[in-house]
Amino acid sequence: MIVKRRKSAPLNLYIAPELKAAAEKTAAADNRSLTSLIEKLLMEAASAAGFWPPAESGGKSGRRK
Repeated sequence: MIVKRRKSAPLNLYIAPELKAAAEKTAAADNRSLTSLIEKLLMEAASAAGFWPPAESGGKSGRRK
C-alpha cells in the first residue's frame, strides 16, 4: 500500500547509545536512513494495533474492531 506522507512532524527522543548504534547498522543493512527505519517500524506497529493507516474523516477513531 502506498501512503502519501507529509514530513512535517519532528520527533525527538533519547535512547541508549548502544541501541542507536544497533539501529544505524540495521538501517544501513536495509539500505535505509535511520529516520526511514524508525518510520517503517512505527508504521508496522501502528498497523498491527489497528491505527494505521489513519481513519478517513467521519469521526472514526482509526482503530479497527
